[in-house]
Amino acid sequence: MSQSRWLLLHMLISNSSLTLVALSISFFQPTYAQAFDFTDAEVIEENGVFHIKVSAIIEAPAEYIRDVLADSVHIYRLSPSIIESEVLPSSSSGEKRVRTRLLCCTPVFCREVERVDIVRVLESGDFEAEIIPSLSEFKSGKATWKITPRSDHTYLVYEATLEPDFFIPPIVGTQLVIRNLRDEFTTTFLRIEKIARINAERDWSTELLLSDAASKTLRVPCNQSTSANLQ
Repeated sequence: MSQSRWLLLHMLISNSSLTLVALSISFFQPTYAQAFDFTDAEVIEENGVFHIKVSAIIEAPAEYIRDVLADSVHIYRLSPSIIESEVLPSSSSGEKRVRTRLLCCTPVFCREVERVDIVRVLESGDFEAEIIPSLSEFKSGKATWKITPRSDHTYLVYEATLEPDFFIPPIVGTQLVIRNLRDEFTTTFLRIEKIARINAERDWSTELLLSDAASKTLRVPCNQSTSANLQ
């Protein structure tokens, strides 16, 4: 694959999450994310269309993972490269439109990329986001977050196909981009896991406090020897 396509690929994946939101911070800046054990990490380019699949076991319950991915208002938490995001009016109650704007920078230039996605919650509880080409800088694109409960853990899979409608000049080496892509996915998956675990622990603590309070019986003091003498 050419260097220009790898650079383009970085920016595409950087613009992809639940709402196909950004996954990266910056290509050339070093990433200091912790190690993450991916079960799958594959990127393929065919005739200008990029196919992406990344999966891992997340140390948090599935319902809390869903809450993090469904929170379009706070999607900036997944990547500091997101400079704008808003939920737009939608004509369907079963879906929403989300606009995101991402700043992708290199030492040579910076480019802002905008896109609008239709985001749906599937019957399975998974999420699907589809690009609206007329409102985006992409010819086409579709992504899913597949969430599978595994006891108190979650098997999380991200899959996407993206076809860009813009050109990025070749300025970086392929191996550098590949390494940074993995680091960026690591950062995003770790952030999803961290936010989900914090929310779960907070809810569990609240439940324990309420349960403890409910188990205590409140008794009104009463002197059994007292009697009233009405005359």
